Amino acid sequence: MKSSDKTVPQSRVLDKGIWGMSRPMFLDQAVTYTIPLIDMYFLSRISDGAAAAVGAVTPLVFVANAFLIVSAFAGASIASQRIGANDYQRGNATIAAYAIFVLVLALIAALTLNNGGPWVASAMSLSADVEQHARTYLSIIGWMVALWGCRVIYQTVLNIYGEPQWNTYSNIILFVVNVIGNAIAVYGFMWIPPTGVEGVAVASVIAAGSSLLFVALVVHLKLRIHIPLREGWKNFSVLMAPVIMIAAPSVLEPMSFQAYMIALNWIAAEVGDLALKVKVYAYNTFLFCLMVSVALGMATESIIAQLVGRKEFDRVDRQLKQSLKIALLGTTILALVWLVFNQPILAVFSDDPEVIAIGIWAFAMSFLAEPWRTVNIIVGGVLRCAGDATFTSVSSITVIWLFSVPLAYVLAIPLGLGLYGLLIAAILDELVRALIKGWRWRQGKWKYTGVAAREARAV
Repeated sequence: MKSSDKTVPQSRVLDKGIWGMSRPMFLDQAVTYTIPLIDMYFLSRISDGAAAAVGAVTPLVFVANAFLIVSAFAGASIASQRIGANDYQRGNATIAAYAIFVLVLALIAALTLNNGGPWVASAMSLSADVEQHARTYLSIIGWMVALWGCRVIYQTVLNIYGEPQWNTYSNIILFVVNVIGNAIAVYGFMWIPPTGVEGVAVASVIAAGSSLLFVALVVHLKLRIHIPLREGWKNFSVLMAPVIMIAAPSVLEPMSFQAYMIALNWIAAEVGDLALKVKVYAYNTFLFCLMVSVALGMATESIIAQLVGRKEFDRVDRQLKQSLKIALLGTTILALVWLVFNQPILAVFSDDPEVIAIGIWAFAMSFLAEPWRTVNIIVGGVLRCAGDATFTSVSSITVIWLFSVPLAYVLAIPLGLGLYGLLIAAILDELVRALIKGWRWRQGKWKYTGVAAREARAV
């Protein structure tokens, strides 16, 4: 049923456009990507070993998060296409269906991470002290992932309806609670003694729960958006079929990439603790630069999904080019600032002169990878939200495991380049995957992979 009833909440995505959607998302992502830096800072107050331990196993957390986030965003892209075609009934039912799906996945991810994560940490080539910190962290952090998964359901609903500013407030709550919790965990407070790595993990869980509560109240009480769970459950298989066509291949790429990060950390640990520490500090620091491309990517996907639903393909192409230009400019400027101030940035986290000395080269090589990473995020996200997920994911996974991982190992170990070999491989990985995604977009096959186009062919 088509909806034009103004008493029902209406999506404001196309009315707001790229700037209206992306402005609050910039702050949203700035807060999101500051959180790992804050965690790393407080962990480094415990020891470099604690920071290296959590940094080494953080990709496991990212894998679990990506599993939930991509599943939710795949559902959101289909719901947005429905709403773009003014079919609010099926759009909201799709939201309900993928909400049920993500809730189940969140519980599975939490149990898997809490119980399987410590085993992975013990299998890595970590020193005894670093391994113990990693096992402690992983035995708790799964519950943060579960709460984060529930939270991302509401985040996508707010994006679909053109209300991303509430996600920004949610992340501010997350940030503040996390900082306070970390400070108490590391320094203690009144009668509460310092609890170290365990306390940092618990603080993350509490922060995620606080943030989830806020967005849930906004969606249900402030905006009064109705999510028809009964209809979503009743028609689950029908509603989820197009979602799975995007989610199944899409979820594999970020999971594969984070597995690749684990492999790089594994190789870095083989090289030595110093290489692992520098790699963790450089990589986690440059995560902050992703805020521009991720914010613009999310805004672009919200707009393009609705334009694809309307079959306005010329506007889709123009929007992608505009977003890509802005993202490349913003990311390059931010990454250049990070490169110029690499020494004082590293000094915040470590007083080890070897870490700071090697860090300048790690930062320089991370800077070279950023433009290509931006292309991967923007173009890859748009291809997926348009429905062209299978080729995008399969090609990226192929490049990572048949080219990037073997290259990283050969450069780092047999050729003796160590950390520099890992970073060279990372640059080439982003470059090759970006070129493939750009080529795929120019082919134009994404015009025929949207849900409306698929359903029209099925009739």
